[in-house]
Amino acid sequence: MELEIVRFLNQLGAGWADPATIFVSSNTLLGIVGIIITAYFLIYDKKKGRQIAVAAAIAIVLHFLISEIFFKYVFPEFGLFRLRPYLAHPGEIIGLGKLNESSSFPSSHMAYTLSLLTVWVYYYRKYLWLAVVFAIFMAFARMHNGMHYPSDILAGAGLGVLYGMVAIKISKKYVKKID
Repeated sequence: MELEIVRFLNQLGAGWADPATIFVSSNTLLGIVGIIITAYFLIYDKKKGRQIAVAAAIAIVLHFLISEIFFKYVFPEFGLFRLRPYLAHPGEIIGLGKLNESSSFPSSHMAYTLSLLTVWVYYYRKYLWLAVVFAIFMAFARMHNGMHYPSDILAGAGLGVLYGMVAIKISKKYVKKID
């Protein structure tokens, strides 16, 4: 079933959607956007800016320690490695963008994205709709680009929300608001 979903999404919008999905999946873009938005809160929100920035930083550290190091490098040492769809099914799935060969599970892009979105939306709920739209587009992009299966996306999203929630809790406990 997962292969059929990825195959469908990989072909959906082929040609016209490719540049947008490759663009949104750029690690450089995600890093720059994460820094700019977090810096904006730090500079312009005198009341909660430090909590947001610290929570975002903690969420990113958790993401790299768990999603990147543990799942991508430690797990595979124990035989827990999942081939990306474009590698597992080269005749059926076309890989687009940066063709990573690390384990497909979990989606690091989703974990990173949801960790930051969780932090930002916790403090600014009015942007929930925008966060949901971006998260859905990122999920589509990663499957359209042949990088992940739906379960990779869901696991990455779940981990990202968890990182964000833990980071918020830590930040609220140790960083005082400016009143």
